[in-house]
Amino acid sequence: MRITQTTRSTIIAALLTMSVVALIPSCISPLDSDAPRTETPVTPAVKITPRTINVDFTAASGSYRIKGLPTFRIDTTVAPMRFWIDCTMETVPDPQKSPMLKEFRVRVDSFPGNGLSYNLVKGEVSFSADFGNGVQVYPSEANTNTAAIIIAEQPRQPGQPRSVTLTLYVVLNKDRYFVGAGQEQTLGTITLTL
Repeated sequence: MRITQTTRSTIIAALLTMSVVALIPSCISPLDSDAPRTETPVTPAVKITPRTINVDFTAASGSYRIKGLPTFRIDTTVAPMRFWIDCTMETVPDPQKSPMLKEFRVRVDSFPGNGLSYNLVKGEVSFSADFGNGVQVYPSEANTNTAAIIIAEQPRQPGQPRSVTLTLYVVLNKDRYFVGAGQEQTLGTITLTL
């Protein structure tokens, strides 16, 4: 039996096609019943607001309280919890004290409540302070005016509601950039009862 040129070409083409098909990986159709699925909720998780807010900001330079209506929104459906915060703290008037820090505002979005310390960056915190040239607004800067925050859930007591503490540490004029003004440190906590 003699193999013609046409038959030989057909056999070679068939072998090449089979080897190319063997190299192509198979795909999983999204219509297959055992295909991996990603579920996306139709509506986002509801963010709760705290039942009570307690402030304890007392430093050598003065005390601070919440100014206006703060925003504390918490997503408790994830671990660690996530926080949306917009809160302004102002100094409590005291004729015997004159702090450089007059007020500061913290604004964070989807912030983790994992108990770790984070330095707040420009846009997340701003300071209204008087370094000897009148009250002005300053952003957070790595070397001069800084703020750090720790958000942690406290151990839950039997029969008691959940509670979270926000610890804020503010340092003004850290590198003595403003000559003639000293350095000022403020440490305080905000306790949220959920």
